[in-house]
Amino acid sequence: SEVSLLPSAGPHSLRRPHARKDMFGGLRSVGRCASNSTLGALQSLTNGLPELGQTLGPACSSIFVRTATKKQGGSSNNGRDSNPKFLGIKKYGGEHVIPGNIIARQRGTKWHCGVNCGIGVDHTVYALISGRVHFTDAKNPHKRGKKVINVVPHEQWPEVLAAAQAKNAAKRAKKQVR
Repeated sequence: SEVSLLPSAGPHSLRRPHARKDMFGGLRSVGRCASNSTLGALQSLTNGLPELGQTLGPACSSIFVRTATKKQGGSSNNGRDSNPKFLGIKKYGGEHVIPGNIIARQRGTKWHCGVNCGIGVDHTVYALISGRVHFTDAKNPHKRGKKVINVVPHEQWPEVLAAAQAKNAAKRAKKQVR
C-alpha cells in the first residue's frame, strides 16, 4: 500500500494516488511499495525532517521530483514603444539658415524642396545657400495643396517679403468680398 507524505486531503486525495503535492515547495512524491533497501535510502535522506521520517511505513519508497512553485505570469502583447522621430518644420518662414541647415524632417514629401533647397534620402529638406526660408504653394496642378520650401538670398529677401505680403492681402480681401 502507499503512504502519503501529507495528511489526507479529503475526497480529492484519491483521484491521483501516485502524485501528490506536498508542503515543502513543490516536491511531489511518486511512490509504490518497494524493497527495504530503497526504504532505508529514503529514510536516510529524510532524517532531518521529522514529519517525513515518521510517516514512512515499512516497505514503501518514494521518488522526489522537483516541480515549479511559482504560478506562471500572464503574457501581454503590449509593453513596447518606439523612440520619437522628431519630425516637422525645424526652421520657419523668414528664419535665417546657412548651407546644410535642416529646414524640415518628414516621412514622404509633405513639403517639396524649391529654389536653393536640397532633399535627402529620408525626405529631409535642407538649405543649399545662406539666406531666409520662404514657403510658397506648389504651382504644379498635380501637387495641389502641397507647400514648397525655398531659401531666398538675403539680398532678395525684402522684395520677396513685400510680394508675399501683397499676395496675402489680396487673398484676404477676396475672402471678405464673398
